[in-house]
Amino acid sequence: MTFEQMKIFLEAAHYGSFTHAAERLGITQSAVSVCIKKLEEKHDVALFDRTGRRLVLTEAGQVLLSEAERILRDVELTILRIESRRPLDAFAIAACTGHAYDHWMPEMTAAGGEDFPGLRLLRAGVDDVTALVMRGSADVGITNVMPSHPQFRLARVFADTLIVCAHPTLAQRLPADVGWRELADHAPLVWEQSDLTPTITAGLTAQRLDPGRLLGPKLRLASTSAVLSLLRAGLHLAVLPERAASAHLEAGRVARIGSLAIPLPYWLFALRERDMDGLAAGIARFAG
Repeated sequence: MTFEQMKIFLEAAHYGSFTHAAERLGITQSAVSVCIKKLEEKHDVALFDRTGRRLVLTEAGQVLLSEAERILRDVELTILRIESRRPLDAFAIAACTGHAYDHWMPEMTAAGGEDFPGLRLLRAGVDDVTALVMRGSADVGITNVMPSHPQFRLARVFADTLIVCAHPTLAQRLPADVGWRELADHAPLVWEQSDLTPTITAGLTAQRLDPGRLLGPKLRLASTSAVLSLLRAGLHLAVLPERAASAHLEAGRVARIGSLAIPLPYWLFALRERDMDGLAAGIARFAG
């Protein structure tokens, strides 16, 4: 299996669509389809369930998704480490969980100028972000789960909000003042199964709700784009980060349900010997 095949598979898995993967990669839809078919034939497994309106990962696909993400992340990290060759008092590599990487940090580093000189970003799961900072492979971590290890210094740098959304036609059938309790009548809710999951389940539990009754794990949605794609069918409510959904809300492609919200804070952390106060202040200022 080549790195190129892994990249194509990851895009298809993240977006739940060969068409979207092709658009992201700048290749044809048929090229994506042929690549996936060759992988499945070579290894005699099905990576996607194609029976519905969108692609859903099989168990084999879930395994490949996890391993391919890890392999490509390690390759990217090796390249970053070689290129940075930085002094110990500089911050060159920030490991970020998915939504910090996708919707916050690139904009900040592009606009930050002297606040983020040469800061390179690496996307990883929350456990991997913690491990990368712990062993010094990344200078700082940015996650939506507060790190608890005593070797870390940490600072809350910005916050998002998890909101409930639906296709506008479905939203119109719900009361404007719908509460958390009424959501049980519209289960299952869909969401991105990622590092957001602990925050979502904790938020539902805080409302004295059973996450197992409300959430739909069998849908196995691997990205916010996949969740938004499923919403277009008008059959489900979804839990989404407000920043990720903002453009779709403004365009009227999805609608917010009531005022339901779960706080989604983000934390910057580094090993205790690193002075990260200036970086934390710069990130917080741009986020604000």
